[in-house]
Amino acid sequence: FRCLGLRGHHALIRKTANDELQNDVWKHMDKIVPSVIFNMEVREQDRQSTPMTPTSSQDNVGGTVTPEQIELIDRGTAIVNDNPSVLAEIVLRDLFCRAHLNNITACVQPILTHLDNHAKWIPVDFPKYIFSGIMNSIKHHNSYLIIELLLGHLEKHFDQEDTANIKTSIMNVIQDCMVFAAANTGAVKESFYFIEREIFFMLKKLGSTMFTGISRLLKFLKKSFQIQSSRNKISSVNNQDEQQFQTAVINGIGDFAEKLPDFQMMEIMQFIITSLPSLSQGYEESTQDSKAANLKLQLLLLKTVQKVAATYQTVHRRETSTQTTFPHQLFDPLLKMMSAPEPEIRLIVLEILQSLVDRRQYADKLRKIKLPKDISQLELPTETKPNRLFDIAFMKKFGRQFLSQLYQSILMDNNTKDIFHAIYCLMNLVTLEAGDKDVLVDVIHFCFEIQSTLTKMSDSN
Repeated sequence: FRCLGLRGHHALIRKTANDELQNDVWKHMDKIVPSVIFNMEVREQDRQSTPMTPTSSQDNVGGTVTPEQIELIDRGTAIVNDNPSVLAEIVLRDLFCRAHLNNITACVQPILTHLDNHAKWIPVDFPKYIFSGIMNSIKHHNSYLIIELLLGHLEKHFDQEDTANIKTSIMNVIQDCMVFAAANTGAVKESFYFIEREIFFMLKKLGSTMFTGISRLLKFLKKSFQIQSSRNKISSVNNQDEQQFQTAVINGIGDFAEKLPDFQMMEIMQFIITSLPSLSQGYEESTQDSKAANLKLQLLLLKTVQKVAATYQTVHRRETSTQTTFPHQLFDPLLKMMSAPEPEIRLIVLEILQSLVDRRQYADKLRKIKLPKDISQLELPTETKPNRLFDIAFMKKFGRQFLSQLYQSILMDNNTKDIFHAIYCLMNLVTLEAGDKDVLVDVIHFCFEIQSTLTKMSDSN
């Protein structure tokens, strides 16, 4: 009987796709969709359909399927006749294949309500299973709307002060959807010359919406931190649930950035860096507790930048020049924070700069101070390529400013051993990446100046 009912739903969806009555049908999705989701609630071993992890398809740009493909699946799958879970999955995917932009909200909201009312967000496997099917079925240029709806739903749970583990599960679903959207946006951009002009403008809208989504995620991060801080004042018990949510947000932004082109990864880091002052507002600098809270929030946001920077290091091309890597909107704030009074901020900024400068993965060999008799033992071969001229030009233009901030950072009284190791590593990376005699001379003069200053300070004491 359940299969018969699902086939009735499926027939209704197919019939109304190009029917005059379709406007009336979308109003009743709050009754149709929950019954479909109910029939998808099966154990993992009972799911005999194809796994729907968010990956892009080589044969179909955007990784989505068409209604015709789903009809073929329906006819060619024998197990559909007696397995309501498989049939329900097909109905859901066909629904989102045929749904237009104006009807997507009517289809998604009943799913979110069902997951809330029946406490199905935990464990997260089932919500991921649902939304991976949706993202694989929906038109790629409409995928941003799914993310918007999930972000709005997450905000409602913040307002209701739900437990953090529910918010973490929703965030994990958002993370998968963001990665799917970014990956398929990239796939379409690579095929730009083979698609219509209208699709390009849709992609631009998708990109701007994604940055709006990141802005909302950063605000959620701040809210979560404020909740954690207020609870810590009441109880000494560490709130692990909020920390897990914060980690999920940071990982979500990092995994999303990993699928984007280089220039968009830079834009994300710029966006977060420029958001630091506004997101830190609300903490009056009048008490020691408020200063500590502000510092922890800034470190949390910088860890998000560090996650993106580490991703950039692993996926970006070696040919990328430092002029491309360091637009002034990113470079200037990082330089200023190199001389911040808090050692924790200085350390994480130095580590971010290491990730951005290190294009040949030398940092692992340079993080610990070593003085080998033969420098070749470190296996750090320098390369001479035309693109290094950009690096040299960059260093000649901004090198003195960079060394000046580094000089102030070295002379800070509250430096730690880790900070000195980070400075040592960064200076070596800059010298190796530039590969220029003039830059090397400037670095040597800089070292002599540091040595002279430290000697004078030692003599005066």
